[in-house]
Amino acid sequence: MVDRPLMGKRVLVTRAEEQAEALANRLEMLGAEVVKLPLIRIEPSEDEPLLDAAIEKALAGNYDWIVFTSVHGVRTFFERVRHKGADSQRLRSAKFAVIGPATGKALEDFGFTPDAMPDRYTNEGLAEMFERLLDKAEKEKPLRFLLWRAKGAREILAQKLRELGAIVEEVHAYRTVTNHLPDEQLNDLLRQKIDIVTFTSPSTVRAFFEVLGNERAKEILDGAVVAAIGPVTEQACREFGIEPQIVASVHTVEGLVDAIVAWVKRQSESTG
Repeated sequence: MVDRPLMGKRVLVTRAEEQAEALANRLEMLGAEVVKLPLIRIEPSEDEPLLDAAIEKALAGNYDWIVFTSVHGVRTFFERVRHKGADSQRLRSAKFAVIGPATGKALEDFGFTPDAMPDRYTNEGLAEMFERLLDKAEKEKPLRFLLWRAKGAREILAQKLRELGAIVEEVHAYRTVTNHLPDEQLNDLLRQKIDIVTFTSPSTVRAFFEVLGNERAKEILDGAVVAAIGPVTEQACREFGIEPQIVASVHTVEGLVDAIVAWVKRQSESTG
């Protein structure tokens, strides 16, 4: 018999529509009833010349490292390479770093194996990893980095790399924006109690209050358990007055689901 520890739990998934499927599927397999509320959406950059210039530099071997901090970043990069009709094998002179295993898997889907991935799947983890790597590297000249990421991304990684003497080019390939939803959809959400609210990024936390408004947001959170994918998202929750009961120690979708299951099992055992 398949173990379905989340049976009877109604879980709110707040990710962008194109990102929600992996989390929703895992929760449903474990018995949860999933409610998708795409509070954010991803929009492409409008600065086409800047993106194309970075791709040309990458194809010409002008970067020592190309760094991706999301699955979407990997996809937009290689889709642009393909759109140009270029052979991605020309990128082999660069090393690739990824923020975590999901981003690494996306890179592998395009035929490249990550050369580096931090133990902690955060920008802080990447910064610490490169501090170790660059400290050991023998450098005749500064290493050149391309950070292909979202507009508004936290600056800690770029700042650390520059402190270490690297030449850093930041390209904002896309941006995350609030996805305003019709009142009818939001009101429908309130008709049944939510047991667990999941947040997978600070942007989902901010959008939760911006889209729903304080009154509706508090009504949903009343009696619900809040699950955050990691410490950065946990901090964003606290800035809005929310104390997450669940924080994943492994900052991935799988890690978040595992943390939710572990919490539910502990609660069941303590009340059993």
